[in-house]
Amino acid sequence: MPVNFFDELHDDQTPPQYRWFNGIKWTSSKDGNFLNVVSPVDNSIVGKVPVVTHAEIDAAIKQAHGVQKVWAAKSVFERGKILKLAADWMWEHEPYLTALLVREIGKPIDEAKDEIVRSADMVDYFAHEVLHMKGDQLPSDAFPGYDKSKIAMIERIPLGVVLAISPFNYPVNLAVSKIAPALVTGNAVVFKPPTNGSISGLHLTQIFRKAGIPDGVFVTVTGSGSDIGDYLVSHPGIDMISFTGSSQVGKAAATKAGMIPLSFECGGNNPAIIIADCNPGDTALEIVKGAFSFAGQRCTAIKYVLGLNSELDRVLPLVIKFTEEKIKMGDPRSPETKSVGPLISESAAKEVEARILAAERGGAKIIIGGLRKGNFIEPTILDNVKPDMEIVRIETFGPIVSFIRVKDMDEAINIVNSSTYGLQAAIFTCDEGTGIKLANKLDVGTVWINSKPQIGPDHFPFLGIKGSGVGVQGIRYSLEAMTRLKPIVLNKPE
Repeated sequence: MPVNFFDELHDDQTPPQYRWFNGIKWTSSKDGNFLNVVSPVDNSIVGKVPVVTHAEIDAAIKQAHGVQKVWAAKSVFERGKILKLAADWMWEHEPYLTALLVREIGKPIDEAKDEIVRSADMVDYFAHEVLHMKGDQLPSDAFPGYDKSKIAMIERIPLGVVLAISPFNYPVNLAVSKIAPALVTGNAVVFKPPTNGSISGLHLTQIFRKAGIPDGVFVTVTGSGSDIGDYLVSHPGIDMISFTGSSQVGKAAATKAGMIPLSFECGGNNPAIIIADCNPGDTALEIVKGAFSFAGQRCTAIKYVLGLNSELDRVLPLVIKFTEEKIKMGDPRSPETKSVGPLISESAAKEVEARILAAERGGAKIIIGGLRKGNFIEPTILDNVKPDMEIVRIETFGPIVSFIRVKDMDEAINIVNSSTYGLQAAIFTCDEGTGIKLANKLDVGTVWINSKPQIGPDHFPFLGIKGSGVGVQGIRYSLEAMTRLKPIVLNKPE
């Protein structure tokens, strides 16, 4: 790593006090207030991040508007070259960023490394894909009643200043999925990372800065949602919001934002439906991976499994077996830990514990797990769960999978479609035709057949319906979301 690459982000104190990036330089907030970023691994303070004031936000957004058109005037090729260099820096600093991610959010080493590498790949892909974006041209005589006297030249132009808000569970990947398409299409960006994830977000900011993003174009502000979140989403200087977070916060933000473009990916409460002819071993393995990766703190995690008694009785023993063999709870800094480290905080762990206990009181059976140890929740499998239990009805961010026994597939479909969520679902069957027919009856954004739900491959469309979001993400779709159509209509000479 080049000497001093990240040194200007913070002072020399222990724990370090970080600065925010006002678009031109790293600076301290004028009020001198800080938030502690507490590691879920050992409850130590990773660092202190400034609480940026509203006045500082105003100045940064005004400055971003002032330089955005200059940035947009640069060629797509030139903007893409800067993104490619940012991707190179991410690959270069992967070990450092991986270790930071492990400590800051408690993500196991393998999953943290995968997030950094995947993020670099995504930035690089955006830089390539933007070169293929194009407008359109329409003749007037293609519509009845019009002659050939007019022609519409339709361009794609940037929206202006984009607010990017990322979540704690993928603070790098779900930041670059917003920042990269916004920048490469000519927008300025105001980036608001989560509290746990702020430090990783500040390092990401430095990477884009060192790659050559011009002064004023990219701003990173830190502070809690209550301090600055509401102010940002309702700010008149914001032209578009790209947000990932809970459904509750997303709905409130959308209400405050008003009539601007939104790309929101909110909560997911994803089911898996088991058909009688599925391969039990493959199905069980996908359920285990889908339920327990990053301790279930994923919007695409499998939260409940639906099937007839006979089908669940075939699959459940293998889910138990693979959980005990392949999932290892422990310190995420240890290579021995597989998938389940701590939850993001003790309060989050207590909330998950309370839902497990409530389900047990309601008649659910704890097959394995169920215990909380500080910030840790054991990988937990519940059987005889009812769909009206809170652990199923509300997205539960923890390593829990609930088995719900249904009398037929119509009941399974009704349970899925009655949910306030609509992100993804999985269907397991050896008959793809049956799987497709069932998929067409589910009110969710995406259905996976014989695979756990997931984000990616990143050039696939990714979307939620109902309380799970609005808009479409994915490489090409995100680029389109960060632009708008601008037709210029010419009267053709006779």
